[in-house]
Amino acid sequence: MDKFEGPEKKLEIILSDPQTGLRDNTDGRWDRVVRASGAEILKHKYSENLNSYLLSESSLFVSDSHITMITCGRTTPVKALPVILQYIDAGNAAYVIYKRKNLNFPDEQPTEFSGDLVHLLKYFPGTSIQLGPDTRDHIHVFCYAKPKVSSPPDATLQVLMHDIDPSVSRTFYIANNDLESQRRVLSRLNNLYPAMHIDNHFFYPQGYSLNGISDKSYFTIHVTPQPEASYASFESNILDEKSATIVAEVISIFNPKRYSLVWTPNGKGHNSCLTHDVMAIIQSEYQAMDQISHAFNPYYTTIFSNFLKRRH
Repeated sequence: MDKFEGPEKKLEIILSDPQTGLRDNTDGRWDRVVRASGAEILKHKYSENLNSYLLSESSLFVSDSHITMITCGRTTPVKALPVILQYIDAGNAAYVIYKRKNLNFPDEQPTEFSGDLVHLLKYFPGTSIQLGPDTRDHIHVFCYAKPKVSSPPDATLQVLMHDIDPSVSRTFYIANNDLESQRRVLSRLNNLYPAMHIDNHFFYPQGYSLNGISDKSYFTIHVTPQPEASYASFESNILDEKSATIVAEVISIFNPKRYSLVWTPNGKGHNSCLTHDVMAIIQSEYQAMDQISHAFNPYYTTIFSNFLKRRH
């Protein structure tokens, strides 16, 4: 594939009751899950409560109650669902959430969202919606919620960045000779969450992935620096008073021409001030274009916002 597809698809499963032993990979279960999506496990790192897998196409995180698979390229993470269901009871799935962003090269994909949706509905009777306009960046979201389910506080935060600064893109090429610039960029990325354990990988001839974990928390970064469609993404399951500052730092590092902010909290993890706080920090640089939210009853809401760099 000449043009690599950076924007990701994401499959997340949240269990009603934690399943002891789910993280175990001595039988190769997570290798099989990842292969079913069209990717491979390259590296892994474990904390006491979370497994992190760095993939040939993005990342997988597994705890006793959460499975989060993020993949890019020509992968089809929905095809991993029947394999996952060999290791969990479908009746123990409290939520199944699938997100797919609009892509740079959709004609080169093996599936469209409509086909992914047909596959998901074979297993879970959820609902779907598009957030964002057809003419700008948008995401499709599918959500299944188990009837009468409750959920502990939970949230995910994503920053999806297009047309990143070429000077930054160059640091993610194997042939890059500016090692001092590369060191500065990597240091800033590693210091987003200094207490986390970092695993990273440079792809040949270009591209980069990073996973960071600590206890049950994670953050992950993926960079596709190709000039015809440069892209970088950030995601974390930490949403707190520092999140707006973290988002602003990520945007400062990559300096994209446009980006989308996606956050999906449940009712107990909701922070309605996040977008406002981000805008207060970066308002001189970016203009908010869209802000759309949708509540998936019960509890989970997805908030989607587009930002465009101002011309000075």
